[in-house]
Amino acid sequence: MNISNGWMTAAAFNGEQIRVKIIPFKRKQSTLSGAVWVEVCKQVQIESGEKFSLNIDGKSFYTGLNCLYKLIF
Repeated sequence: MNISNGWMTAAAFNGEQIRVKIIPFKRKQSTLSGAVWVEVCKQVQIESGEKFSLNIDGKSFYTGLNCLYKLIF
């Protein structure tokens, strides 16, 4: 597993590699006693700060049209 300080490597099918960090995606949920933040799913943050949603498989994500990256474990 290629993890150093929370950063991982993701690779595209054309061979390009980028460093990413898995972060939680949270939404505000109303309760009787106020509001709480609830983790809904996971997101991927790349080194430039952009965030992308993980696909349903939890191992891949798109950065644009036809730009699929897979996490390298």
